[in-house]
Amino acid sequence: MDRLADVVHRGLRGGVAPGLPTHVSPLVSPPSPLPDAPFTWPCPPADKLGPWRSRQLKQLARKLLDWPHPLPPWGYSAWLNVRDALGEILRRDPAAFLGALAVPTVGAPLAAGDLLSALPHLLLDLARRRLLPEEGLFWSAPVSRLTSPFLAADRHFSPPLVGVLFESGVVSLRPPEEWHLAPEPTPTCWPLQHGGWLLGADTNPLASIEAHPDKAGNTLSFGDAPVEAWLASINTARARIERYAPELAAEHATLLAGIVPVGTPGEVSFSASYQEAIGLVYLSLNTNSLTMTEALVHEVQHSKVNLLAWSNAVIENSEELYPSPVRPDPRPLWGVLLAVHAFLPVARIHRAMIAANDPEADPRRYAEVCRVNHDGMTVLRRHARPTAFGAAIVEGMNQLEAAIWVEVGARIGAEVGA
Repeated sequence: MDRLADVVHRGLRGGVAPGLPTHVSPLVSPPSPLPDAPFTWPCPPADKLGPWRSRQLKQLARKLLDWPHPLPPWGYSAWLNVRDALGEILRRDPAAFLGALAVPTVGAPLAAGDLLSALPHLLLDLARRRLLPEEGLFWSAPVSRLTSPFLAADRHFSPPLVGVLFESGVVSLRPPEEWHLAPEPTPTCWPLQHGGWLLGADTNPLASIEAHPDKAGNTLSFGDAPVEAWLASINTARARIERYAPELAAEHATLLAGIVPVGTPGEVSFSASYQEAIGLVYLSLNTNSLTMTEALVHEVQHSKVNLLAWSNAVIENSEELYPSPVRPDPRPLWGVLLAVHAFLPVARIHRAMIAANDPEADPRRYAEVCRVNHDGMTVLRRHARPTAFGAAIVEGMNQLEAAIWVEVGARIGAEVGA
């Protein structure tokens, strides 16, 4: 199963797929109701994400307290020194402990297997929440960095600290230096209007892993744009989601923990997410806010289906290779499913914008997205073998794509062939 879900979004008017018609009138008026698609388009209460996120965080907690991988002797000693106390905090206040694991600077390295980076960040967040025992917890392994979006902080230590005492509200660094835990005057993380953060620090050890042939890694970069431009663009995109897909916006508020900026490449828009880093999205800045909306929806959809896959396989033959509707290279069937699962809600937002006569609606782009979904769903219909759990998800995708294609497919197919 791919650990990285990665896509390149072309500029809306600069990279339309060859062969699509220049002018498409893709909607009947008024548009017909669309079928439910569990876990693709929100269908509460059956597919609310909160319990699934809680289940995944409990799995992370069990992994933390019963670490399954080898550690160096000094790392094992440091972990052993805090393990029992962490277990007691989990028993005493499970919601707060799991909330600390959901912080992207904690959960991403922990899920990726980097315990010795994750644990100091967990202790920092528990200190911020004032959940530590009265005597504090001593971390004996080296610490070269402490990052917290809640504190808007990213502190680096060279040489690394050796021995850090975490107490409620304060961290003892090199004596007599203490860090009293309050938001930093010069922030490195910025809150977003609909929840989560724009992150100026990333602790995900998998960020350098790249699966897309047209890009090289996901190194944090604001490019040539100021932070204010990033915030305005992301907040505008999320406001559009709130307007045209409030059910989806509610899921984003639950799941989207942080956005890592990865530059300003111009008309091309890069985005990525990782199976291990639920709720963490890597995103480039595009001047077209509709492209930003697409990229955000796309990557949070990946986080959603990856969250489900923590507990349940969706298809049995996920590793078999097939052509992808959005990638130049053959993809595992799981990657094809990820693409369609991500672009179906994108299509619904375009559809809603057209129906509302939004001045930024783009019927041509809607037609392109519908064609991508149709091609991808055709591959899935022919080859996917859903599990018992995944059957309802795949069938919901099938019905939703088919209903949309009934509206637009004949018009597109007449000119480019279905």
